[in-house]
Amino acid sequence: MGSASMVVLSVLCFVVLVLILAVIALARQIGILHTRLAPAGALMTTAGPKVGDKAPALSIPDINGKPVAIGAGPSEAGMVKKPQLILFVSPSCPICKDLVPVAKSMARAEKLSLVFGSDGGQLNKHQNYVAKMGLEDYPYVVSLELGMKFEVGKLPYAVLIDQHGVLRSKGLVNSREHLESLVTSMQSGYESIQDYLVKSGSLQEQAS
Repeated sequence: MGSASMVVLSVLCFVVLVLILAVIALARQIGILHTRLAPAGALMTTAGPKVGDKAPALSIPDINGKPVAIGAGPSEAGMVKKPQLILFVSPSCPICKDLVPVAKSMARAEKLSLVFGSDGGQLNKHQNYVAKMGLEDYPYVVSLELGMKFEVGKLPYAVLIDQHGVLRSKGLVNSREHLESLVTSMQSGYESIQDYLVKSGSLQEQAS
């Protein structure tokens, strides 16, 4: 009986050891896969103004009637013009609700001028949305023209314009990582994270 117990115990110890080795090997493979994955950036579309071109210069009133300069508009009195991040949202967009506070936080950290845009709908719904999301301190533009100028098809969508009115990056966004990729693109001079990886050869190296 004691001999049988020793055999069973030995088998169990062997099985546990094999499982431990398997977990270690799996963790190592996951780590390798993680390092090889390209960073995710905003999904840039081909529609609308091209990155590197002058962004449409517009002056559109916000929901309070105050004019908002889009693109190469005038600098605020006594202040240096900041890069401008326009985030297109909608009160009915669930992803937008999660992204709005992220955009506010990132705009403060990166010193961006943040503007929220929407292409239409009932004004009272937008006013309630502004109050609910705490957007009273940010320009909120309800304008079909603004969405058409940048050919926005799906939401949430963002464009980043530098202080000279040049469109530096754009794309569909649904996370802080996507928003940060727009700023990274502007700072690096590449159209997108994917553009950087292709031109630097990183994607070819990963594929090989």
